[in-house]
Amino acid sequence: MDKRSRNGAGREQIMHAAKRLFIKRGATNVGINEVTAEAGVARMTLYNNFPAKETLISEVYQQVAAEIMQRLTDTTARKKGEREKILGLFDEIAAQQEDYRGCPMIHASLQAEEAAGEVYQLVQAYKQRLRAFIYQQLSEKRHEREMLADQILLLLDGAATEYYLRGALTPLASARRAVSILLSHME
Repeated sequence: MDKRSRNGAGREQIMHAAKRLFIKRGATNVGINEVTAEAGVARMTLYNNFPAKETLISEVYQQVAAEIMQRLTDTTARKKGEREKILGLFDEIAAQQEDYRGCPMIHASLQAEEAAGEVYQLVQAYKQRLRAFIYQQLSEKRHEREMLADQILLLLDGAATEYYLRGALTPLASARRAVSILLSHME
């Protein structure tokens, strides 16, 4: 991508509009015309900045992943100790807006055409970074640290999904409690 297309006119408006629409409805359910109308730009402006819808989708979800990781980093930086940092990750989900639809990265992966596609790989890399982040929050002296990081990631993803789907009555509290028990028993 050349410098002009990275910083072209209307780029930020397009990214902002696309992110809002993609997270609310899913990228596959949003057309380019909707993005340009929401952004208040011409269709040609979009294509001057993003050669294809897939490029826009990829860049939006790269930004979303970076924003999530930054929020989690900020959340844990305000906490003291392993337990508080880990449980704070669940509090971050609870702090999301009323229209929260679960993990936007999981949604993105489910919309990917195939498991080998660019968006799927982006989501996979994000989940690996998230798991590594969780691992780093755990004490180095922690027994079975690797397995515990996996378990926390699974509970975090499950809580985020159930918070949206409402299958479980208290998904965040239940997952948070399960992690608290894991932290106590795997010392």
